[in-house]
Amino acid sequence: MSLVERCWMITSKFSVIAILIITGICFGVFVYPYMKKKREAALVSIVYIGIMSVLYLIPQQIGNFSAYMLGVVAAFLVMYVQDRRNIYQKIFLAVTFFSIRWLAVAMADRLDDFITKALVFGNTIAGRQWLQYGLYAGTRILDIVLCIVFLAVAIGLINKAYVYKNDEMNVKELVMLIIPSLVGVTGYGILQYYLNIYEKDTGKSLTDTYGFYGALSFVHYFISIIAILVMTTMFQNWKVAQEEQTGQELVLNQVSDMKKHIGEVEKLYQDIRSLRHDMGNHIQMLEHLVAENHMDDAAEYMEHLKKEWNEISPEIKTGSPVIDVILMEKLREAKEKQIRFISDFHYPGDTKLNAFDLSVILNNALDNCMENVSGENPYISISSFRKNSIFMITIKNRYEGELNYKDSDLPETTKSGKEHGIGLHNIRRVARMYMGDISLEQENQEVVLSIMLQVE
Repeated sequence: MSLVERCWMITSKFSVIAILIITGICFGVFVYPYMKKKREAALVSIVYIGIMSVLYLIPQQIGNFSAYMLGVVAAFLVMYVQDRRNIYQKIFLAVTFFSIRWLAVAMADRLDDFITKALVFGNTIAGRQWLQYGLYAGTRILDIVLCIVFLAVAIGLINKAYVYKNDEMNVKELVMLIIPSLVGVTGYGILQYYLNIYEKDTGKSLTDTYGFYGALSFVHYFISIIAILVMTTMFQNWKVAQEEQTGQELVLNQVSDMKKHIGEVEKLYQDIRSLRHDMGNHIQMLEHLVAENHMDDAAEYMEHLKKEWNEISPEIKTGSPVIDVILMEKLREAKEKQIRFISDFHYPGDTKLNAFDLSVILNNALDNCMENVSGENPYISISSFRKNSIFMITIKNRYEGELNYKDSDLPETTKSGKEHGIGLHNIRRVARMYMGDISLEQENQEVVLSIMLQVE
Protein backbone atom coordinates (compact mmCIF):
# COMPACT_ATOMS: atom_id res chain seq x y z
CA MET A 1 0.00 0.00 0.00
CA SER A 2 1.45 3.33 -1.09
CA LEU A 3 1.78 6.31 1.22
CA VAL A 4 -1.03 8.23 -0.46
CA GLU A 5 -3.36 5.22 -0.19
CA ARG A 6 -2.49 4.89 3.49
CA CYS A 7 -3.30 8.58 3.96
CA TRP A 8 -6.65 8.05 2.24
CA MET A 9 -7.49 5.18 4.60
CA ILE A 10 -6.40 7.05 7.75
CA THR A 11 -8.34 10.16 6.73
CA SER A 12 -11.46 8.09 6.03
CA LYS A 13 -11.31 6.37 9.44
CA PHE A 14 -10.52 9.63 11.22
CA SER A 15 -13.53 11.36 9.65
CA VAL A 16 -15.85 8.54 10.75
CA ILE A 17 -14.53 8.63 14.34
CA ALA A 18 -14.76 12.44 14.36
CA ILE A 19 -18.43 12.26 13.34
CA LEU A 20 -19.06 9.65 16.06
CA ILE A 21 -17.55 11.96 18.68
CA ILE A 22 -19.45 14.99 17.36
CA THR A 23 -22.79 13.17 17.33
CA GLY A 24 -22.11 11.94 20.88
CA ILE A 25 -21.43 15.49 22.06
CA CYS A 26 -24.58 16.67 20.28
CA PHE A 27 -26.55 13.94 22.05
CA GLY A 28 -25.37 15.29 25.41
CA VAL A 29 -26.22 18.86 24.38
CA PHE A 30 -29.66 17.70 23.23
CA VAL A 31 -30.61 16.01 26.54
CA TYR A 32 -28.86 18.51 28.85
CA PRO A 33 -31.88 20.86 29.36
CA TYR A 34 -33.97 17.87 30.48
CA MET A 35 -31.46 16.46 32.98
CA LYS A 36 -31.02 17.48 36.62
CA LYS A 37 -27.24 17.91 36.49
CA LYS A 38 -24.66 18.72 33.83
CA ARG A 39 -22.62 15.59 34.58
CA GLU A 40 -25.66 13.40 33.78
CA ALA A 41 -25.77 14.78 30.23
CA ALA A 42 -21.98 14.42 29.96
CA LEU A 43 -22.26 10.75 30.95
CA VAL A 44 -24.83 10.22 28.19
CA SER A 45 -22.31 11.58 25.67
CA ILE A 46 -19.45 9.48 27.05
CA VAL A 47 -21.43 6.22 26.99
CA TYR A 48 -22.76 6.87 23.49
CA ILE A 49 -19.30 7.72 22.12
CA GLY A 50 -17.76 4.72 23.88
CA ILE A 51 -20.32 2.22 22.59
CA MET A 52 -20.19 3.55 19.03
CA SER A 53 -16.37 3.64 18.97
CA VAL A 54 -16.14 0.03 20.15
CA LEU A 55 -18.70 -1.12 17.58
CA TYR A 56 -16.79 0.72 14.85
CA LEU A 57 -13.32 -0.54 15.76
CA ILE A 58 -14.14 -4.22 16.30
CA PRO A 59 -14.73 -6.47 13.26
CA GLN A 60 -18.19 -5.67 11.93
CA GLN A 61 -20.80 -8.09 13.24
CA ILE A 62 -23.94 -5.97 12.90
CA GLY A 63 -25.17 -3.35 10.46
CA ASN A 64 -24.81 0.40 10.94
CA PHE A 65 -28.50 0.85 11.70
CA SER A 66 -28.44 -1.75 14.48
CA ALA A 67 -25.15 -0.39 15.84
CA TYR A 68 -26.51 3.13 16.20
CA MET A 69 -29.68 1.76 17.75
CA LEU A 70 -27.56 0.00 20.38
CA GLY A 71 -25.74 3.25 21.08
CA VAL A 72 -28.98 5.17 21.56
CA VAL A 73 -30.48 2.42 23.76
CA ALA A 74 -27.35 2.48 25.95
CA ALA A 75 -27.60 6.28 26.26
CA PHE A 76 -31.30 5.98 27.14
CA LEU A 77 -30.51 3.47 29.89
CA VAL A 78 -27.92 5.88 31.30
CA MET A 79 -30.55 8.65 31.40
CA TYR A 80 -33.09 6.36 33.04
CA VAL A 81 -30.70 4.99 35.68
CA GLN A 82 -29.63 8.50 36.70
CA ASP A 83 -33.16 9.90 36.85
CA ARG A 84 -36.16 7.57 36.68
CA ARG A 85 -38.72 10.34 36.44
CA ASN A 86 -40.53 11.13 33.20
CA ILE A 87 -39.53 7.95 31.34
CA TYR A 88 -41.71 8.79 28.32
CA GLN A 89 -39.85 12.04 27.82
CA LYS A 90 -36.56 10.11 27.83
CA ILE A 91 -37.94 7.73 25.20
CA PHE A 92 -38.91 10.78 23.12
CA LEU A 93 -35.38 12.20 23.44
CA ALA A 94 -33.75 8.90 22.44
CA VAL A 95 -36.04 8.27 19.44
CA THR A 96 -35.84 11.87 18.25
CA PHE A 97 -32.05 11.98 18.42
CA PHE A 98 -31.79 8.60 16.68
CA SER A 99 -33.88 10.02 13.85
CA ILE A 100 -32.28 13.46 13.49
CA ARG A 101 -28.80 11.89 13.69
CA TRP A 102 -29.52 9.77 10.60
CA LEU A 103 -31.33 12.57 8.80
CA ALA A 104 -28.73 15.28 9.50
CA VAL A 105 -25.76 13.03 8.63
CA ALA A 106 -27.55 11.83 5.48
CA MET A 107 -28.13 15.44 4.39
CA ALA A 108 -24.44 16.17 4.90
CA ASP A 109 -23.51 12.99 2.99
CA ARG A 110 -25.67 13.93 0.01
CA LEU A 111 -23.98 17.33 -0.28
CA ASP A 112 -20.57 15.82 0.37
CA ASP A 113 -21.18 13.09 -2.23
CA PHE A 114 -21.99 15.69 -4.87
CA ILE A 115 -18.92 17.82 -4.05
CA THR A 116 -16.59 14.79 -3.82
CA LYS A 117 -17.60 13.49 -7.25
CA ALA A 118 -17.29 16.93 -8.79
CA LEU A 119 -13.91 17.86 -7.29
CA VAL A 120 -12.09 14.64 -6.39
CA PHE A 121 -13.07 11.83 -8.71
CA GLY A 122 -13.54 14.23 -11.56
CA ASN A 123 -9.81 14.95 -11.42
CA THR A 124 -8.18 11.57 -12.28
CA ILE A 125 -5.15 12.75 -14.17
CA ALA A 126 -2.13 10.57 -13.40
CA GLY A 127 0.50 12.17 -11.23
CA ARG A 128 -2.02 14.22 -9.30
CA GLN A 129 -2.76 11.70 -6.57
CA TRP A 130 -1.75 14.08 -3.79
CA LEU A 131 -4.00 16.76 -5.24
CA GLN A 132 -6.84 14.25 -5.22
CA TYR A 133 -6.02 13.36 -1.63
CA GLY A 134 -5.93 17.02 -0.62
CA LEU A 135 -9.34 17.58 -2.19
CA TYR A 136 -10.65 14.42 -0.52
CA ALA A 137 -9.36 15.54 2.90
CA GLY A 138 -11.05 18.89 2.31
CA THR A 139 -14.38 17.21 1.53
CA ARG A 140 -14.06 15.10 4.71
CA ILE A 141 -13.62 18.28 6.74
CA LEU A 142 -16.59 19.81 4.91
CA ASP A 143 -18.66 16.71 5.69
CA ILE A 144 -17.81 17.04 9.40
CA VAL A 145 -18.67 20.75 9.37
CA LEU A 146 -21.99 20.09 7.61
CA CYS A 147 -22.84 17.38 10.17
CA ILE A 148 -22.14 19.81 13.01
CA VAL A 149 -24.25 22.53 11.39
CA PHE A 150 -27.25 20.33 10.56
CA LEU A 151 -27.24 18.57 13.95
CA ALA A 152 -26.69 21.79 15.92
CA VAL A 153 -29.46 23.65 14.08
CA ALA A 154 -31.93 20.75 14.42
CA ILE A 155 -31.17 20.22 18.12
CA GLY A 156 -31.22 23.94 18.88
CA LEU A 157 -34.58 24.51 17.19
CA ILE A 158 -36.21 21.46 18.80
CA ASN A 159 -34.97 22.40 22.28
CA LYS A 160 -36.13 25.97 21.76
CA ALA A 161 -39.57 24.80 20.61
CA TYR A 162 -39.89 22.36 23.53
CA VAL A 163 -40.72 24.88 26.26
CA TYR A 164 -42.28 22.75 29.02
CA LYS A 165 -39.25 20.57 29.64
CA ASN A 166 -40.12 19.84 33.28
CA ASP A 167 -43.69 18.71 32.60
CA GLU A 168 -44.58 15.03 32.85
CA MET A 169 -45.13 13.39 29.45
CA ASN A 170 -47.79 10.71 29.04
CA VAL A 171 -48.10 7.86 26.52
CA LYS A 172 -50.43 9.74 24.15
CA GLU A 173 -48.09 12.73 24.02
CA LEU A 174 -45.12 10.41 23.41
CA VAL A 175 -46.84 8.69 20.47
CA MET A 176 -47.82 12.04 18.95
CA LEU A 177 -44.28 13.42 19.23
CA ILE A 178 -42.30 10.43 17.93
CA ILE A 179 -44.44 9.74 14.83
CA PRO A 180 -42.53 12.29 12.65
CA SER A 181 -39.21 10.84 13.84
CA LEU A 182 -40.30 7.29 13.03
CA VAL A 183 -41.63 8.34 9.63
CA GLY A 184 -38.40 10.20 8.86
CA VAL A 185 -36.04 7.38 9.81
CA THR A 186 -38.27 4.81 8.05
CA GLY A 187 -38.14 6.90 4.88
CA TYR A 188 -34.37 7.07 5.23
CA GLY A 189 -34.21 3.28 5.50
CA ILE A 190 -36.38 2.79 2.41
CA LEU A 191 -34.30 5.23 0.33
CA GLN A 192 -31.07 3.53 1.41
CA TYR A 193 -32.55 0.11 0.65
CA TYR A 194 -33.32 1.06 -2.96
CA LEU A 195 -29.87 2.64 -3.26
CA ASN A 196 -28.14 -0.55 -2.11
CA ILE A 197 -30.35 -2.91 -4.14
CA TYR A 198 -29.76 -0.95 -7.35
CA GLU A 199 -25.99 -0.90 -6.82
CA LYS A 200 -25.96 -4.62 -6.00
CA ASP A 201 -27.99 -5.56 -9.09
CA THR A 202 -26.36 -3.24 -11.63
CA GLY A 203 -22.96 -2.48 -10.16
CA LYS A 204 -23.70 1.22 -10.62
CA SER A 205 -24.59 4.00 -8.23
CA LEU A 206 -28.25 5.01 -8.33
CA THR A 207 -27.33 8.65 -7.69
CA ASP A 208 -24.91 8.55 -10.66
CA THR A 209 -27.53 7.06 -12.98
CA TYR A 210 -30.41 9.19 -11.75
CA GLY A 211 -29.06 12.44 -10.37
CA PHE A 212 -32.46 13.54 -9.10
CA TYR A 213 -32.47 10.62 -6.63
CA GLY A 214 -29.84 12.31 -4.47
CA ALA A 215 -31.75 15.60 -4.56
CA LEU A 216 -35.01 13.80 -3.75
CA SER A 217 -33.35 12.07 -0.79
CA PHE A 218 -32.00 15.39 0.52
CA VAL A 219 -35.47 16.96 0.30
CA HIS A 220 -36.99 14.03 2.20
CA TYR A 221 -34.41 14.31 5.00
CA PHE A 222 -34.90 18.06 5.25
CA ILE A 223 -38.72 17.84 5.32
CA SER A 224 -38.53 15.08 7.95
CA ILE A 225 -36.52 17.31 10.30
CA ILE A 226 -38.97 20.17 9.66
CA ALA A 227 -41.87 17.80 10.47
CA ILE A 228 -40.25 16.89 13.81
CA LEU A 229 -39.83 20.58 14.61
CA VAL A 230 -43.40 21.45 13.56
CA MET A 231 -44.89 18.63 15.64
CA THR A 232 -42.85 19.71 18.68
CA THR A 233 -44.05 23.30 18.21
CA MET A 234 -47.68 22.19 17.84
CA PHE A 235 -47.35 20.06 20.96
CA GLN A 236 -46.03 22.99 22.97
CA ASN A 237 -48.81 25.27 21.67
CA TRP A 238 -51.28 22.64 22.84
CA LYS A 239 -49.59 22.64 26.25
CA VAL A 240 -49.92 26.43 26.36
CA ALA A 241 -53.64 26.09 25.63
CA GLN A 242 -53.89 23.54 28.44
CA GLU A 243 -52.10 25.93 30.80
CA GLU A 244 -54.50 28.72 29.86
CA GLN A 245 -57.50 26.44 30.43
CA THR A 246 -56.12 25.38 33.80
CA GLY A 247 -55.50 29.03 34.62
CA GLN A 248 -59.13 29.83 33.81
CA GLU A 249 -60.27 26.98 36.06
CA LEU A 250 -58.02 28.36 38.78
CA VAL A 251 -59.56 31.82 38.41
CA LEU A 252 -63.08 30.37 38.52
CA ASN A 253 -62.21 28.39 41.65
CA GLN A 254 -60.68 31.49 43.18
CA VAL A 255 -63.78 33.58 42.41
CA SER A 256 -66.00 30.86 43.85
CA ASP A 257 -63.89 30.76 47.01
CA MET A 258 -63.97 34.55 47.25
CA LYS A 259 -67.77 34.60 47.07
CA LYS A 260 -68.03 31.91 49.73
CA HIS A 261 -65.56 33.64 52.06
CA ILE A 262 -67.16 37.04 51.57
CA GLY A 263 -70.51 35.49 52.48
CA GLU A 264 -69.03 33.94 55.61
CA VAL A 265 -67.36 37.22 56.64
CA GLU A 266 -70.60 39.15 56.05
CA LYS A 267 -72.50 36.62 58.19
CA LEU A 268 -69.87 36.92 60.93
CA TYR A 269 -70.03 40.71 61.00
CA GLN A 270 -73.83 40.66 60.84
CA ASP A 271 -73.87 38.48 63.96
CA ILE A 272 -71.41 40.84 65.66
CA ARG A 273 -73.52 43.89 64.73
CA SER A 274 -76.63 42.15 66.05
CA LEU A 275 -74.90 41.36 69.33
CA ARG A 276 -73.61 44.93 69.66
CA HIS A 277 -77.09 46.27 68.90
CA ASP A 278 -78.57 44.16 71.68
CA MET A 279 -75.71 44.78 74.12
CA GLY A 280 -77.46 47.74 75.78
CA ASN A 281 -80.54 45.64 76.44
CA HIS A 282 -78.38 42.83 77.82
CA ILE A 283 -76.59 45.23 80.19
CA GLN A 284 -79.90 46.65 81.42
CA MET A 285 -81.21 43.15 82.03
CA LEU A 286 -78.10 42.18 84.01
CA GLU A 287 -78.28 45.40 86.07
CA HIS A 288 -81.92 44.67 86.87
CA LEU A 289 -81.20 41.07 87.92
CA VAL A 290 -78.29 42.16 90.13
CA ALA A 291 -80.33 45.00 91.67
CA GLU A 292 -83.12 42.55 92.51
CA ASN A 293 -80.47 40.18 93.94
CA HIS A 294 -81.38 37.44 91.45
CA MET A 295 -77.76 36.30 91.25
CA ASP A 296 -78.49 32.80 89.92
CA ASP A 297 -80.56 34.23 87.08
CA ALA A 298 -77.83 36.80 86.38
CA ALA A 299 -75.18 34.06 86.24
CA GLU A 300 -77.34 31.98 83.88
CA TYR A 301 -77.91 35.03 81.69
CA MET A 302 -74.14 35.68 81.59
CA GLU A 303 -73.48 32.07 80.53
CA HIS A 304 -75.98 32.49 77.71
CA LEU A 305 -74.22 35.66 76.54
CA LYS A 306 -70.80 33.99 76.71
CA LYS A 307 -72.07 31.05 74.64
CA GLU A 308 -73.52 33.41 72.03
CA TRP A 309 -70.25 35.38 71.91
CA ASN A 310 -68.15 32.23 71.50
CA GLU A 311 -70.29 31.15 68.57
CA ILE A 312 -69.52 34.30 66.61
CA SER A 313 -65.99 34.90 67.90
CA PRO A 314 -63.42 32.91 65.83
CA GLU A 315 -61.42 30.28 67.69
CA ILE A 316 -58.61 30.72 65.16
CA LYS A 317 -57.05 34.14 64.67
CA THR A 318 -54.40 34.35 61.95
CA GLY A 319 -54.28 38.08 61.27
CA SER A 320 -56.44 37.86 58.13
CA PRO A 321 -60.27 37.72 58.29
CA VAL A 322 -60.39 35.71 55.05
CA ILE A 323 -57.94 33.08 56.32
CA ASP A 324 -59.74 33.02 59.70
CA VAL A 325 -62.98 32.10 57.92
CA ILE A 326 -61.29 29.36 55.86
CA LEU A 327 -59.66 27.74 58.86
CA MET A 328 -62.83 28.03 60.95
CA GLU A 329 -64.78 26.28 58.18
CA LYS A 330 -62.21 23.47 58.11
CA LEU A 331 -62.25 23.29 61.91
CA ARG A 332 -66.04 22.85 61.93
CA GLU A 333 -65.81 20.22 59.17
CA ALA A 334 -63.08 18.39 61.10
CA LYS A 335 -65.20 18.37 64.28
CA GLU A 336 -68.13 16.91 62.35
CA LYS A 337 -65.88 14.13 61.02
CA GLN A 338 -64.22 13.66 64.44
CA ILE A 339 -60.82 14.72 63.11
CA ARG A 340 -58.43 16.58 65.39
CA PHE A 341 -57.59 19.95 63.80
CA ILE A 342 -54.50 21.85 65.00
CA SER A 343 -53.66 25.34 63.73
CA ASP A 344 -50.55 27.38 64.35
CA PHE A 345 -50.90 29.48 61.21
CA HIS A 346 -50.11 33.20 61.11
CA TYR A 347 -50.76 35.41 58.10
CA PRO A 348 -47.67 37.44 57.10
CA GLY A 349 -48.87 41.03 57.14
CA ASP A 350 -47.25 43.88 55.19
CA THR A 351 -46.12 41.59 52.35
CA LYS A 352 -47.05 41.13 48.70
CA LEU A 353 -48.86 37.86 49.54
CA ASN A 354 -52.48 38.15 48.48
CA ALA A 355 -55.01 36.64 50.90
CA PHE A 356 -57.06 35.19 48.05
CA ASP A 357 -54.00 33.53 46.47
CA LEU A 358 -53.32 32.04 49.87
CA SER A 359 -56.95 30.92 50.09
CA VAL A 360 -56.47 28.84 46.91
CA ILE A 361 -53.50 27.09 48.53
CA LEU A 362 -55.22 26.45 51.86
CA ASN A 363 -58.58 25.38 50.41
CA ASN A 364 -57.02 22.87 48.01
CA ALA A 365 -54.51 21.56 50.54
CA LEU A 366 -56.99 21.18 53.41
CA ASP A 367 -59.64 19.67 51.11
CA ASN A 368 -57.07 17.02 50.11
CA CYS A 369 -56.36 16.37 53.79
CA MET A 370 -60.06 16.04 54.63
CA GLU A 371 -60.56 13.55 51.79
CA ASN A 372 -57.51 11.41 52.53
CA VAL A 373 -56.98 11.50 56.31
CA SER A 374 -57.30 7.99 57.72
CA GLY A 375 -56.31 5.70 60.57
CA GLU A 376 -56.82 5.77 64.31
CA ASN A 377 -56.85 9.20 65.96
CA PRO A 378 -56.99 11.08 62.63
CA TYR A 379 -55.60 14.58 62.67
CA ILE A 380 -54.77 17.54 60.44
CA SER A 381 -52.28 20.21 61.44
CA ILE A 382 -51.27 23.43 59.74
CA SER A 383 -48.40 25.70 60.74
CA SER A 384 -46.34 28.48 59.23
CA PHE A 385 -43.22 30.49 59.81
CA ARG A 386 -41.46 33.34 58.09
CA LYS A 387 -37.76 34.00 57.75
CA ASN A 388 -36.86 37.18 55.91
CA SER A 389 -38.59 36.99 52.51
CA ILE A 390 -39.39 33.26 52.74
CA PHE A 391 -42.79 32.15 54.03
CA MET A 392 -43.18 28.42 54.72
CA ILE A 393 -46.46 26.57 55.19
CA THR A 394 -46.50 23.01 56.51
CA ILE A 395 -49.67 20.90 56.44
CA LYS A 396 -49.71 17.40 57.91
CA ASN A 397 -52.31 14.67 58.13
CA ARG A 398 -52.43 11.05 59.23
CA TYR A 399 -52.60 8.60 56.32
CA GLU A 400 -52.46 4.81 56.59
CA GLY A 401 -52.02 4.15 52.88
CA GLU A 402 -48.94 4.64 50.72
CA LEU A 403 -48.45 7.46 48.24
CA ASN A 404 -47.75 6.38 44.66
CA TYR A 405 -45.20 8.72 43.12
CA LYS A 406 -44.57 6.69 39.96
CA ASP A 407 -42.24 8.91 37.83
CA SER A 408 -43.25 12.30 39.25
CA ASP A 409 -42.25 14.34 42.30
CA LEU A 410 -45.95 14.53 43.22
CA PRO A 411 -48.06 11.44 43.93
CA GLU A 412 -50.81 10.18 41.68
CA THR A 413 -54.29 11.15 42.77
CA THR A 414 -57.10 8.66 43.30
CA LYS A 415 -59.56 11.03 41.64
CA SER A 416 -60.66 10.60 38.05
CA GLY A 417 -62.20 12.80 35.41
CA LYS A 418 -62.08 16.58 35.28
CA GLU A 419 -60.94 17.00 38.89
CA HIS A 420 -57.99 14.64 38.40
CA GLY A 421 -54.95 16.20 40.06
CA ILE A 422 -56.22 19.78 39.90
CA GLY A 423 -55.72 20.41 43.65
CA LEU A 424 -51.96 19.93 43.82
CA HIS A 425 -51.61 21.53 40.39
CA ASN A 426 -53.38 24.68 41.62
CA ILE A 427 -51.24 24.80 44.76
CA ARG A 428 -48.04 24.50 42.72
CA ARG A 429 -49.24 27.10 40.22
CA VAL A 430 -49.87 29.69 42.95
CA ALA A 431 -46.59 28.82 44.69
CA ARG A 432 -44.68 29.43 41.46
CA MET A 433 -46.41 32.80 41.09
CA TYR A 434 -44.46 33.71 44.24
CA MET A 435 -41.17 32.15 43.00
CA GLY A 436 -41.72 29.13 45.22
CA ASP A 437 -42.70 25.47 44.95
CA ILE A 438 -44.21 22.57 46.87
CA SER A 439 -43.13 19.13 48.03
CA LEU A 440 -45.20 16.22 49.31
CA GLU A 441 -43.56 13.52 51.40
CA GLN A 442 -44.70 10.60 53.49
CA GLU A 443 -43.06 9.78 56.81
CA ASN A 444 -44.42 6.53 58.24
CA GLN A 445 -48.16 7.20 58.57
CA GLU A 446 -47.97 10.96 58.14
CA VAL A 447 -48.18 12.96 54.91
CA VAL A 448 -46.35 16.29 54.95
CA LEU A 449 -47.09 19.02 52.39
CA SER A 450 -44.50 21.82 52.41
CA ILE A 451 -45.15 25.05 50.53
CA MET A 452 -42.52 27.75 50.06
CA LEU A 453 -43.40 31.29 48.97
CA GLN A 454 -41.31 34.42 48.51
CA VAL A 455 -43.44 37.19 49.97
CA GLU A 456 -41.12 40.18 49.52
